[in-house]
Amino acid sequence: MRAPVPMPVRTTIVTVGLLALAIALPAFSSNYVIDVALTIVTYSILGLGLNIVVGYAGLLDLGYAAFFAIGAYTTALLETLLGFSFWETLPFSVAFAGVSGVVIGYPTLRLRSDYLAIVTLGFGEITRIVATNLDITGGPNGIYGIASASLFGYEISSPRAVYELGMAFLIVVLLFAVRLGRSRLGRAWTSIREDEAAAEAVGVPTLRVKLLAYVMGALIGGIAGSLFAARFGTIDPTGFTYLQSVTILIIVVLGGRGSIPGVILGAIIVAGVPELLRFLNLWRIFGFAVALVILMLLRPQGLWPVRAKRAMPHVGVSGVPASPAPPVMAGAGETLLEVRDLACRFGGVLAVGGISFVVRSGEILALIGPNGAGKTTVFNCLTGVVRASDGRLFWCGAPLGGGAPHRNVHRGIARTFQGIRLFGHMSAFENVLTGMDHRLHTSLVSELLGTPSAHAEAAEHEAQGTRWLDMVGLAARASEYAADLPYGDQRRLEIARALASNPRLLLLDEPAAGMNPTEKYALMELIRRIRALGVTVLLIEHDMTLVMGVSDRIIVMDHGVIIAEGPPAQIQSDTRVIDAYLGTAEEDDAAGDVASGERSLWNS
Repeated sequence: MRAPVPMPVRTTIVTVGLLALAIALPAFSSNYVIDVALTIVTYSILGLGLNIVVGYAGLLDLGYAAFFAIGAYTTALLETLLGFSFWETLPFSVAFAGVSGVVIGYPTLRLRSDYLAIVTLGFGEITRIVATNLDITGGPNGIYGIASASLFGYEISSPRAVYELGMAFLIVVLLFAVRLGRSRLGRAWTSIREDEAAAEAVGVPTLRVKLLAYVMGALIGGIAGSLFAARFGTIDPTGFTYLQSVTILIIVVLGGRGSIPGVILGAIIVAGVPELLRFLNLWRIFGFAVALVILMLLRPQGLWPVRAKRAMPHVGVSGVPASPAPPVMAGAGETLLEVRDLACRFGGVLAVGGISFVVRSGEILALIGPNGAGKTTVFNCLTGVVRASDGRLFWCGAPLGGGAPHRNVHRGIARTFQGIRLFGHMSAFENVLTGMDHRLHTSLVSELLGTPSAHAEAAEHEAQGTRWLDMVGLAARASEYAADLPYGDQRRLEIARALASNPRLLLLDEPAAGMNPTEKYALMELIRRIRALGVTVLLIEHDMTLVMGVSDRIIVMDHGVIIAEGPPAQIQSDTRVIDAYLGTAEEDDAAGDVASGERSLWNS
């Protein structure tokens, strides 16, 4: 019996077959069909560019036609004013569009959702208005006499020749988009789309990565603009309106955000279906709009939604992952982190009131206290999530503070969250790889080109990710979506993702929350194994069995201040700690009995 063809192989065969059919289209089609197909190709290129911004990175852009216009006008002006050929203008179109992506991206990417959409909408309108009012751009009449592209003396002017040029551009952009989606930059974009705060906390420089999304999308928009100018030989501002931006956005959303096949399908529907409905005359646009509404109601994720990543690690020849490599360590007992007079206020509320403590290399230090004591706020200050109101932090003797959370991860401080914050639509393996991507040294260009050095580093990267998963007992579930894992496994996956950054200090925020007794004992053993690797652990936890069982030293907080510090035995018998947790029992006999029982539980 013949073995079934693997899914990736079948997908590749189908893709190659469809591309071959599209390339051969001029051989058996009329000029009208070719013209419609070329419009579909142009919209496909534009959709692939916007898909990087909207689909991969989850950013909303309502002014994408601006990059399209910049590419078209650059080609038109360089050809008509300076006598450049089409191919000579192309690098300038791409470069100017990319610079425009930086100009609009850098000052606006700190904005969110509707604010970001309004700014991008304004950028698109500004670009159109400038093109309409400048004499050099021909004003509202536009630019005429743009020469056709030529190659080896052959003029690319006929509909069939321009279509083949467009298909060549589409294939290049398609390969570029696919490689980007599979790169570590693509993983970073996906993590930002899933949970931006968590992405920053595992080492992703979110502002830089979002800026790159705008730049990459702008580059593709510039290419499409040059093709547009060469196709028609004339351009004017009416081709780059807000409606054009919305049309491109519809293509991405209709096909499925982040889905490359969905973008192609969306372009075919948006650019092709209205032509098929021409027999309806004026009603065709109305009917098409109604059909779009119905489709989005029935398929809110798009006609061809992107499949969540289920990457599977490649296990070595032995089949048994080796132990993770320990981080670079300071000498045991040396001061790793020093906190001096740390204070944090939220308006008129003093969450942390000037605390001081040290974390020594190689120890397990527990930070405990009642709810609202300020423990998680301390973690947020240490990791850069919240800026402290006062006090100073020192990391390995050097000042620490003022940096974004991802910078502290790069220094060697990793954390987990009180509420689990995984990238649910990425596999467990992808989650871990995202946590260690910042340690890769291969350039993005080398990764996209697939150089041998990039392949070698990626293989080592995957091997290390497998080892971290194996350490927390999740190697067998590496390809499962993080959102589908049981609660206890999600907790362990978050720890593995934090460890993947190769930290010197690991901050665990209530890791045992929601776990059953068996899982808690397994967690205690895991924490000991983490310390055995040479990783220092700072732990927030309410489960006293776990705290007393693994801690070398305990710091107790209440109302934002430290009320006790010392080894577990000392803390266990401290009356101030007992009162902070249980209150004073002095009302009546019944209250005394309850307090007595709770103190017995504390001491057990």
